[in-house]
Amino acid sequence: MSDGRIRVLALSPIPEEGAGCRFRIAQFIPYLESVGIDVTLRSLFTPEFFRLVYKPGHYLQKAATFAALSMRRLGSLRDLARFDVIFIYREMFPIGPALIERLIAARRRPPIVFDFDDAIFLPSVSDANRLILALKRPQKIAAIIRSSHHVITGNEYLAQYARRFNAAVTTIPTSVDTDLFVPSHIGDPERVALHDPESIARHDPERVARHDPERVARHEPSGNGAAPPREPIVGWIGSPTTGAYIRSLSNVLRRVRERHPFVLRVSGVGEPFAIPGVRIDDDPWALSREVQLFNTCDVGVYPLADDEWSKGKCGFKAIEFMACGVPVVAAAVGVNREIIEDGVNGFLASGEDEWVEKLGRLLSDAALRRRFAEAGRRTIQERYSVQVNARKLAATLRDVAGSGEGR
Repeated sequence: MSDGRIRVLALSPIPEEGAGCRFRIAQFIPYLESVGIDVTLRSLFTPEFFRLVYKPGHYLQKAATFAALSMRRLGSLRDLARFDVIFIYREMFPIGPALIERLIAARRRPPIVFDFDDAIFLPSVSDANRLILALKRPQKIAAIIRSSHHVITGNEYLAQYARRFNAAVTTIPTSVDTDLFVPSHIGDPERVALHDPESIARHDPERVARHDPERVARHEPSGNGAAPPREPIVGWIGSPTTGAYIRSLSNVLRRVRERHPFVLRVSGVGEPFAIPGVRIDDDPWALSREVQLFNTCDVGVYPLADDEWSKGKCGFKAIEFMACGVPVVAAAVGVNREIIEDGVNGFLASGEDEWVEKLGRLLSDAALRRRFAEAGRRTIQERYSVQVNARKLAATLRDVAGSGEGR
């Protein structure tokens, strides 16, 4: 740090295609560099292996590739001494003990900042990788926390756990760039009403075609040139590891569909599924159209189980929907209760009947959708944006780098 700049080595098990790496590290790098903090990001998994991991089976290929990537990671640690801070997201290796983390910590320099945004101290693996459960060592998280100079968590539930082993804990919620995650209407000269399908079709048919060409194919204009009404889109965007949550909402969606027309759009769910009476559009997830996917939805749903693992989640899909001006119904679990003020910037739901009632209210009331959309985006801009939380991360890294020099 002789030139005044701080050099940070950020280590993540997953590449930027994984939301954790992208939103806990990568998106902050431009701001950090602008304030004198240079970040070198190294991921254990390649994008190709990251996609393979969530496919069922392929265990021999997974094992061989993981071994090769692990050797490469060990080799990449030879230059640790040239960095001022080591930033570890989640863990160095997803299986096995915290041996490498403890060896780095034993050197005392560079100091370690440990960041986690899930309850990874609980035993959990994806359905596609059940056989490796015996190799997981969730108890190692406590050892990593003890060995770290500072700990960053994604919510207060995780912070409470971390404080059992380390007093230096900062909570930084998972954030979005609110200049990137924006409602698709922003910039339209006529300020088309948020998520009012008929108004959008009348005022901005090109936007409908741009964001959802399938809708155009499904709803050909009538003879007089007016676009017919379309069914609103209820959206869920996740990953194969969270697909069970949207499946758990099947009966709710079936009951709602009996009273209100809608199409369910899912993205990233993994294995296809069906709900009697509900049309499901399985829209493949792609990093290049992430914001667009959220903007194709009129209402977002964020179901979770009411368990300890879900309490560790950071409500990120709700945050992304709200940043894009999409009103949300979310499970009344964990940090969702902090993000969403029920009836003000979204709905919280507990139990099947409440899910049915609140989702139905949003589908039938365009004015309520607009009100939630506007209030929800304000919430994200004020509390869950990169523009707000990058400063907190920069301050933490500077403090740790300075403390490391003192030691």
